[in-house]
Amino acid sequence: MTVATMTTDQNYTIADYLFDRVAEAGATEIFGVPGDFNLSFLDNIIASDKLRWVGNANELNAGYAADGYARERGFGALVTTFGVGELSAINATAGSFAEYVPVLHIVGAPSTALQDAKRRIHHTLGDGGFDHFMRMVEPVTVACGRITPENAASEIDRVIRMIQKTHRPGYLMLSPDVAKLPIYPPTTKLADSEENITSQVALADFKQALTDFIPGKTTTLLADLIVHRFGLQPQLRALIADTQIPYSTLSWGKSLLDECSERWAGVYAGVASRPVVKDAVENCECLIKVGVNYTDTTTAGFSQNIDDTCVIDIRYERATVGDKSFAPIGLKDALQALHEVLTSGIEVTPMPLNNPDDVHEQEGADDGPILQADLWHIIAEELDERNLVFAEQGTSYFGISDVRLPAGVTIYGQPMWGSIGYTLPASLGAGIASPNKRTVLLIGDGSALLTIQDLSVMIREKLNPVLIVINNDGYTVERAIHGELQPYNDIPQCNWQMMPYAFGGTEDNCLTLKVSTPGELKVALEHIHGTRDKLVLLEIMTDKQDIPPLLKHITAALKPKAN
Repeated sequence: MTVATMTTDQNYTIADYLFDRVAEAGATEIFGVPGDFNLSFLDNIIASDKLRWVGNANELNAGYAADGYARERGFGALVTTFGVGELSAINATAGSFAEYVPVLHIVGAPSTALQDAKRRIHHTLGDGGFDHFMRMVEPVTVACGRITPENAASEIDRVIRMIQKTHRPGYLMLSPDVAKLPIYPPTTKLADSEENITSQVALADFKQALTDFIPGKTTTLLADLIVHRFGLQPQLRALIADTQIPYSTLSWGKSLLDECSERWAGVYAGVASRPVVKDAVENCECLIKVGVNYTDTTTAGFSQNIDDTCVIDIRYERATVGDKSFAPIGLKDALQALHEVLTSGIEVTPMPLNNPDDVHEQEGADDGPILQADLWHIIAEELDERNLVFAEQGTSYFGISDVRLPAGVTIYGQPMWGSIGYTLPASLGAGIASPNKRTVLLIGDGSALLTIQDLSVMIREKLNPVLIVINNDGYTVERAIHGELQPYNDIPQCNWQMMPYAFGGTEDNCLTLKVSTPGELKVALEHIHGTRDKLVLLEIMTDKQDIPPLLKHITAALKPKAN
């Protein structure tokens, strides 16, 4: 293939263009695993003054790490090799798609000459086809592209811009021979193509509908995940600050809003909600929903009891007031319109919060076994605004979802995709994305076994997180659903106290602790609070049949129904 002679720097290549765009999108690190089809353009990352390579123990962990990184930074990227590498990561990509996380997956492919010749190449199916894996990833991405000399700039920009617009993952395939070809550096910005989808007519009608609908009605606000994914937390918090409306979130959106306020009702979870939350959300005359998506695990099996005729529903590209729909309206514009109407002087009646029950009294004695009903309250008391908390989808997620968190704490989970082991490498990625914060991982022993290898990367990166391993002897959330005593819910026994040292830790950079009573836990957490120069693994021993109160309600709703 002939490439026109260029008058610019002949050393600037397609790979340089790609990685410059990755940096422009917001990343300063790229995760992944080297392979022979990506090695040559990994050198471009090493040579970059904008990016740093972070190698992971495996491709799945790299995908999880990029996801956690993107939740903090607004964009993440990983590089794998063709076939075996990308398929190992596809589970993470699917999770990013389900959870609205903007991640770019770059795949190193065989050379164009080998592809054109349809040769039997390793890491392929041996049938001469090279598009199988791209077709596999299409359902879990918003944009896929094969980079060629002809389309390189436009295709790279198209895929990254679509990722940024939709806050979902994309995929680019790059052969090493294409990667080294010269190209002109970008002369436009990724943001140059941003479009405002909002119809001003629809927006004006929406504001009038709000003005007519809200006065005289008791009002509650319910927020969820999409607010975070589109970076609108400051805008939503400003609305809360300028009104007196009580508010709630689903567990998917937990920590979006200040949970220390007297207007915080609690986490809404359908029939599993505490009475004060259920009343505030289901019995108000006007429920304002912002970025809400119901899932089975966040609503106790879709048990929400909400009258849609009483709802103002603000979504990604549309808004509704009762049975009237207004589109297209961008979420940001709709939220601004709501703020303007609520502060315009119209009558806004906050829904009363009846009998809020915020004070937890410890059920177990300090020298007795640790109970799940107490555990999460004790942990929450030691968190602060410097913490990024990742809660694994099991007892950890449902336990911490049901307690009040200190102001400024950020918490992440994966209740939609729910991939076991996700949070360990995801917390690694988030820790790298926000080095000024300390990650706290809440994970069960069964989940940790799947991705524990990236403990070595945490130690190498000197992140010093707090890893809280709930040792309840197996898959407790599965026991709660079905097979309480069945062997398939058992796991191999491990010496968790040795794990950091097995993965490269020393007494100088790691601390391991083990507790089995509330008293021991409080002492350990106080000690950890003052130990910020080491990675800490805290093993908490709990009974394998004991589960958090919220999880009891959720699993009851999710249990397979008898025919």
